[in-house]
Amino acid sequence: MGRLPLNLTLDPIDQPRDAVDIILETVRKHFDMEVAYLSEIVDGQSVFRAVSAPGFEALISPGSVIPLSEVYCQHILDGVLPNLMTDTSQHPVAVAMPITHNVPIGAHLSLPVYRDNGQVYGMLCCLRSTPHPSLGERDLAVMETFAGLAGNQINDGLRRRAEIADINARLDSALAADGFRIALQPVVDLETLRPIKFEALSRFTDGRPPNIWFEEARQVGRQIELEIAAIEKALTLLGQLPEEMAIGFNASPQTITSDALLEAIGHIPAERLVVEITEHDVAEDFDELATALQTLRRRGIRTAADDVGAGFSGLIALLRMRPDILKLDIELVRDINSNLAKQALVLGMVDFARQTGALTIAEGVETEEEYATLLRLKVDLGQGYLFGRPMEIGSAQEWLAERR
Repeated sequence: MGRLPLNLTLDPIDQPRDAVDIILETVRKHFDMEVAYLSEIVDGQSVFRAVSAPGFEALISPGSVIPLSEVYCQHILDGVLPNLMTDTSQHPVAVAMPITHNVPIGAHLSLPVYRDNGQVYGMLCCLRSTPHPSLGERDLAVMETFAGLAGNQINDGLRRRAEIADINARLDSALAADGFRIALQPVVDLETLRPIKFEALSRFTDGRPPNIWFEEARQVGRQIELEIAAIEKALTLLGQLPEEMAIGFNASPQTITSDALLEAIGHIPAERLVVEITEHDVAEDFDELATALQTLRRRGIRTAADDVGAGFSGLIALLRMRPDILKLDIELVRDINSNLAKQALVLGMVDFARQTGALTIAEGVETEEEYATLLRLKVDLGQGYLFGRPMEIGSAQEWLAERR
């Protein structure tokens, strides 16, 4: 075989590859062909998205592009050439095309693959260099089944690509415009009720919970970008708060281990920062995370393990992270006054924190009964609606003034 006349190369489409590759390999072997491929028709070009051609890799590869005028695809779609050609020399249109002789193509079997909306996506094709007279209408029917299977995989990929495009568009809009704001929720000393710091919470204008936004950003590889944007916006509020007041903000292990975090906070006094890492997030490399947290602590920046008691990493992870603050998860705090098991668990965490030199914060404190129980259990700090809801910077200033 020769080489298909290629004039440029494009990146393969972002779609499920394994299933399509299996379909192509099955088609090629079932019909005793040398090459099988899936192409997409794009702006008058045939773009090869997946290829099965062992031993003929130099002939064709994913991403290769050929003008439609130089291949069979459009002629087959127009009905000028049949879907099945057991011997291309018997078809004058095929004989007249240079590709038939240059490759060469002796036998060819091809069917269109359709999108969900009924439009043609491209072609599922297989070929070999010599005629294949044993192929018949029954083989064409089998090929239709394979084309349908390929279409299902293609449409799954297209749907996912559309979802990714929508996510990126939402992120672009939120980051370019005023697509989100920062709310501040106070953290107080449980014994004195003195304000200690604020936690910065992202609030997006579309009303969807922030965890949905950050999860979507993670799915498209933009988690660090969105987290840094939220952190930078939160840090702009420090100048409107008393100098002794710190701001805590959430950061994933990926952001903490990146250079972007230190670049974003390097100009801020360390004593005004608390980096909170949630136990829900999975650290791919605990050693790398521990090193990054140690770097923050050397700079005087406090670190907090968020949602302690909600994740599955347990005490071993806490020992490796060595946070300055343990934030007890809201589910652990809710109705703790009437739950002896929760009280025993919190008491153990308080003892663990003191043995490791850390403070404890109870999240989600909503009732006087919960507050009294946490105070009795010697939890250091509290956060929740009982002390103050998340609020805009102006309301936070008023809240501080009232407590002074």
